[in-house]
Amino acid sequence: MPIPTTRELAEVAYAAYGTSTGHKNYQGLPMPAWSELTDRIQLAWIEATAAVVTTTLVGLTGVSDSPIPDVGDVVLVLVDPAENNGATEAPAVVTRVWNETTVNARVLHDGPRQSWRTSLVYRETLDGTEGTPAIWTWPGGGN
Repeated sequence: MPIPTTRELAEVAYAAYGTSTGHKNYQGLPMPAWSELTDRIQLAWIEATAAVVTTTLVGLTGVSDSPIPDVGDVVLVLVDPAENNGATEAPAVVTRVWNETTVNARVLHDGPRQSWRTSLVYRETLDGTEGTPAIWTWPGGGN
């Protein structure tokens, strides 16, 4: 059986949430089907699922690095602190996987700004890579 993608797991989580609430949202209104959700809401479910998966894998294995990212995985990138509420790192959702170390991602700044990064290259840690916008690492990857 192939390992499900983060997106597939997010769909499972959304369906389970629906089952547990009688397919009602937090307002008590009927939940839309996954395919009817906006991209932003789907992305929120994918990000939440990725966080749970990452936490579970780290807890089970003690290893936070997965060798190959997948579309929908959440990684960390360096950002300008002036555009990120003072923080030098921000989460980014993988939008394209070129190979096991190179991805494109949408950066989720702590604020209204969002940006895209292309051809990001993996590093075990973001330490010492300040000023290099084309680097990504896994959450918990040494920082």
